[in-house]
Amino acid sequence: MKHLFITLLMALLACACTPDNGGDNNGGGQNNGGYTPTGKITVKGMVYGDNEPLGGVVVSDGLLCVKTNDDGYFEIDSDLSQTKFIHCSLPSGYKAPNDENGVPQFFHRVTDEERKSNLVVARFNLQAVQGDPERYTLIVGADPQPRSSGAGYDNIAYHSLDCCEDFYRDMRETRAKITDREVYGLMLGDIVHENMSLFDKYIAGLSTLGFQMFNILGNHDNDPKSKTDVEGRHSFEEKFGPTYYSFNIGKQHYIVLDNLIMKQRESDGSLRDYGQGITDEIWQWLQNDLRHVDYSTTIMVAAHSPMFRLIDGSERSTSGSTKHGRDYGLLLAKYAKVHAWAGHSHTTYNYVYGEASDYSTIEVHTVARSTGELWTNEYLASGTPRGYTVVEVDGDDISWKFKPTIYQSGKYNEKNRTEGAPEYKYRDWSYDESGVAKIGNKVLDDSYQMKAYPRGTYGDDYIYVDVFLWDNKWEVPYFNGMKMTQVASKYSYSMAQYEISNFYSTYGYQLKDSADYGVSTSGHPTLFRIYEQRATGSGTITVKDRFGNTFSTNVSW
Repeated sequence: MKHLFITLLMALLACACTPDNGGDNNGGGQNNGGYTPTGKITVKGMVYGDNEPLGGVVVSDGLLCVKTNDDGYFEIDSDLSQTKFIHCSLPSGYKAPNDENGVPQFFHRVTDEERKSNLVVARFNLQAVQGDPERYTLIVGADPQPRSSGAGYDNIAYHSLDCCEDFYRDMRETRAKITDREVYGLMLGDIVHENMSLFDKYIAGLSTLGFQMFNILGNHDNDPKSKTDVEGRHSFEEKFGPTYYSFNIGKQHYIVLDNLIMKQRESDGSLRDYGQGITDEIWQWLQNDLRHVDYSTTIMVAAHSPMFRLIDGSERSTSGSTKHGRDYGLLLAKYAKVHAWAGHSHTTYNYVYGEASDYSTIEVHTVARSTGELWTNEYLASGTPRGYTVVEVDGDDISWKFKPTIYQSGKYNEKNRTEGAPEYKYRDWSYDESGVAKIGNKVLDDSYQMKAYPRGTYGDDYIYVDVFLWDNKWEVPYFNGMKMTQVASKYSYSMAQYEISNFYSTYGYQLKDSADYGVSTSGHPTLFRIYEQRATGSGTITVKDRFGNTFSTNVSW
């Protein structure tokens, strides 16, 4: 096959074949991102699908984007002194092959020898998807963020590495139950916590999942010993390839962005501070990539930090401190539908812009930390249990549901203290001897979409419920057939989260009196309540999601 590729490539070069320069989306533009090569062509290559040439596939050097011609050939006049990767925007119906660790190989890494010769020859041989390529499952996680078990804050309650192993196990078992369609994953950054050696443990976890994971660079995935934003990415790039790229699954176009610009901290020179937004280079690439995408397409854009509306109601994309924020916001808003996925804030927040907004086609999905409370790695983060989001796609139909992680294999760390773990008054489940979460005799599963609080829990005569993934396209919850009311943000918080935060800030742990630790008592828009006059009683809370599914839970007091 190697000889066939060389022969075909040489024949194409002899014929001076070049990519078609026609425009694709409603906005026009050229297939090479509006750039006409004028110097020596430095990148040449082919894209195959199951060993057959694929035409019309977008390939990029991280700045320019070109399309393969009918023979699968492409060329780019790239500045190889700046180019790290040549990456292929996987076309719908095809997958990239995995390396031995399960990392998708949609990129060619430019070598020093290729830079010296000023010529890269990149070959991509993709694999056709079996079955219906427009029907698939997407598993979305965020911020596993492990530290070594000897790290200071990792000794407070549960080791983050143990929680990561439980997270991987749960995803692996979810995937094993899906046998009639492809499964893919998005990990929304902070894959490690400033310990570059832990990438290998994460990759070992990936290799067991049974599906391809596309990875996003988080601020804590940058090497704190580096000096610049570009240098900080080196460990991530060594393991996973480019930090911004695109691909297509079914009818959706996926865009992965690096949207935190790292900088040195003044106090110690470490690369731990950052600004929001995207660099000029990424903004240029994003425009070039989207020139090949029709405005009727649904965009799935993923970044570590939220790109749009935040849980406190502020707008990230319109902030003057977000580099190119308004630019990317208005560009993406041209598309028929945009789902913007992010982690970083360790909170769950879903938001749908109204029709009057400049961003009327955009929906926000902020995913809480999959391995639980920051520092303690306790069983929930900002009111949402350890877990992840499972997205089901069938053509243009997209739906999602929360999936709680059912395992807790690690033991509570009681070293040098006598208080033990919190009482967990507000945790609905217990763990059996095997570390499996159960409510009564029933294993915790994806029917668990909300947490109910009896009358009196919040010190008043109201019944409360926290509906984890609620947004304004859901119905409001009902208690015994009566509509509940959304709690005003300035009064809203998760009592389960409060229990944990209060415990660790009270009993002499390292987090005691920490200014940056504690539960927020505002900005929890998934909390609802209803007044209850009876001093004792019981009832059922139901809620219907935007996809027609009804969930229920019982509450008594």
